[in-house]
Order: sequence, then structure tokens, then C-alpha cells
Amino acid sequence: MKIRRILKYRIPLNPPLIQNGFEIRERRGYILVSASGAPGEFAPLSGFSPSREEDILRDLGTFVCCRNSGADLPEPELKTPEARFAAAMLRNPLNTFPEKPPVRSLFGKPAAIRAALPEFLDSIAKAPPGQTSSIKIKAGIFPVAEEISLIRELTAACEARKLRGRILINPDGNRSLSPENARVYINALGEYLGYFEDPADSLDDCLNLGIPVGLDMLWPEYAAKYGGGDLPAFLRKHRAVPVIKPALTPDFMELRELSPVLSSAFESPAGIGWIRRLAAFFDTESGTDTLKYFPVEARKTETFIRSFTEDLE
Repeated sequence: MKIRRILKYRIPLNPPLIQNGFEIRERRGYILVSASGAPGEFAPLSGFSPSREEDILRDLGTFVCCRNSGADLPEPELKTPEARFAAAMLRNPLNTFPEKPPVRSLFGKPAAIRAALPEFLDSIAKAPPGQTSSIKIKAGIFPVAEEISLIRELTAACEARKLRGRILINPDGNRSLSPENARVYINALGEYLGYFEDPADSLDDCLNLGIPVGLDMLWPEYAAKYGGGDLPAFLRKHRAVPVIKPALTPDFMELRELSPVLSSAFESPAGIGWIRRLAAFFDTESGTDTLKYFPVEARKTETFIRSFTEDLE
């Protein structure tokens, strides 16, 4: 695979996005364009990426050398998962797959969620029969009793609209709950539970809950701990569904058999569009509604490339 161009981009966020204690005011990265025109995205994110600065610069230098020399991309030499993600995009355009719509999120303070709930569920009720919608909610942010009350209101509203079997609710505990409290959420959701992402801090506690759980950004640690060949069998034994961020997960293309959930991505429209096609390829779900944080003209690949990128010299 040869690289024809490298574009650098900067997308301002207004207002800034607050995540994990970091304030993100703009998204920066690079778009690699292959000889066939397929894009690949190399965009480490400060505060989230485990990659070292020297490795990021080394991989960028490798891409530049490939562009300048016309040589094929030497994927085994790439040090960072973000660079290997870019290489995977270049080698697998997935152009025959449609972009799968993202999981819808229902975040915010309980009062705001209650106010938005009728319109939110009514829009889902209009979906074609037989189509299942997934909703992601947060768990462990507000008092447990308050969140459980909200969940019961949510499931009651779904029942009133005859949405049982058409909606799955996926809580994300961010490793904040005790196993006992996690079971309270599981019981409250009942048939509406899809999967529970990171309910508890301990991997053993998560797996012992006996339900699908997410590993999310802990995936590289667990992959190293359990070994590549043993990990799928380990996850199946515990009915675990891995939740991964493709741009941070080594060898993610090899995980197709597990149908991993593709967790919230914050790439550009080029990367997010590819992740949505990857969700169709994996027959799974993706958390790619993050485009809403970008200016309107930066939400589509064509206008993003035209207005927010320039060639890297």
C-alpha cells in the first residue's frame, strides 16, 4: 500500500469537550491518502492515547518517508496503535459496506433526560418494524437510587410505547460500581439490558456478574495479560462482549468473530465513516455520534477535507 498524500487537520470545538478531566478545544490529526484514494487516519488524542510522543513522531516520519519514496507501507514497523489503525483503513476500505448508524446516547442530568425522554422515544418508535435500537446511558454518576428510578421511568415509557424487543439499553459504569450495585441495575433493566460496559473496577468482578461486559480502554492490558490466542475463548467462557476503541486496540481486525462493540470514537469524519462501515463488517454497534461536537461543515468528509485540511510538507 503506497501513500500519495498526507493531510494535516485541525477541527475547533465550540464549546470544548470535557472528557476524563481533559478539556479538548480542537481535534488534530493526519489523513493519509493512498494511491487509490482511500483515506487512513492517524490521530492520537492527548489525554486518551497511551502512545509516547516519540513513537507518534516516529510513525509520522515513517508515513512521510513512504510518501516521499513511493515505498509500500511497512506496517510491522509501526509503533503506535493509532498508526496501525490508519494502516488498517488504507488496506481495508470496506467500500462495499454501508455506514451503520451509531448507538444513540442518552446522557445528562436526570431532570434533562426526563424532559428529553418523550421526544427521544417517539423518534425510536417511528423506526421500521423489526429494527432494534440501542441506547447508551451512564451509570454511577448520580446516586444509585436516583439512577435506578430514572431507569424504571425509561423502561416504563418503553413499555407504554410497546417498544419491548425493539430497544436495548446499554449502561456504562466506567468501573465505578460495586458488584452488588451493578446487579441492581441489571435487575432494573431486565429484558431491556443489552450489555453492561465496565460495571466494576475489577475484571473478575465484571466477569463474575455472568453478563456481557465491556473491556473498553482496558483492552490492551487484558490482551497482554491473557495472550492473543486465549482471549476469545476466555471471553466466550464468561459471556463477555469486548468493547474496544479501534484506534487504540492492537490487531482489532482479528476480533471479528467476537463482534466487539466499537466504543466512542473521536476521529474526523473520514475515520468515523470508516468505523461505521467496520460496524457493518463486524455486525456490531458503534459509538460514533461524536461528530455532533464538530462544526457543521466538519461533519462530512468532503467539506471537512476541503475546509479543515492542508498538505503536510
